[in-house]
Amino acid sequence: MIISEATLKALKGFGLTEYEVQAYVALVDGGIQSASEISASSKVPYSRIYDVLGRLEEKGFIQVQRGRPTKYAAKAPSEVVKIIRLNMEEQIQQYSRVVIDELQPRFEREAQASPRDVWLIHGRAGILAKALEMLDEARDEVILSIPSLDMSHLSKEFDVGSLAELLERILELKVPKVHILTSEIPEPIKNIIPRGFEVRTRDRVFGAGLVVDRKHTLIMLAGTTEGSDFLGIFSSHSVFAEMASSYFWSLFKESTPIR
Repeated sequence: MIISEATLKALKGFGLTEYEVQAYVALVDGGIQSASEISASSKVPYSRIYDVLGRLEEKGFIQVQRGRPTKYAAKAPSEVVKIIRLNMEEQIQQYSRVVIDELQPRFEREAQASPRDVWLIHGRAGILAKALEMLDEARDEVILSIPSLDMSHLSKEFDVGSLAELLERILELKVPKVHILTSEIPEPIKNIIPRGFEVRTRDRVFGAGLVVDRKHTLIMLAGTTEGSDFLGIFSSHSVFAEMASSYFWSLFKESTPIR
């Protein structure tokens, strides 16, 4: 029974112990087996095998056929992954509610006592998360500058899944005014841009910026050396938003409408 280090690490990341990994893989390879057969094929001690199989059943990795003897079968890895994803999403939602309900009011009280106008955000994940949060809170106007709306073009520098989520959120915006400046828009994306959006292109768009409701601003700066990370600058100050908007409009007016 041999599996790659990557698969072993992934299964442990899903919460399996070494013995549970061995038993599950033995069932994947060998099909339906009894506890003694699994112990022999997986090298899990017989004194531990029932505990191990019980935990695998609880975690949704195997099915149990009660009888004499009781038989065990692995669930398909694709089914297991779906179960794990759903459980993790539910758990994250529960944790999120607990954390936000208790800590958000405390954060807001402290922020009112000592307001912070400018924040630095390190890393792509944090920057994209802040952008999604800003879009969720948008009520009147969104101004976005982004180098490209072509996910394949940006895949070497960005996490494509996160960018796709950002693009999806943008296309779902219901605010009265949405203005987007970019350099590339694939035809499939161009065809689904809502008619009310004002989108323009120019030869090159450097960096990325987002201004929401003329008061919240996020600017992303790429690292200047190979391997360096991304830095985001977020501001809740209206003066910062006015400066960023003025620069955006100076470029936007000279750009080409997509329709």
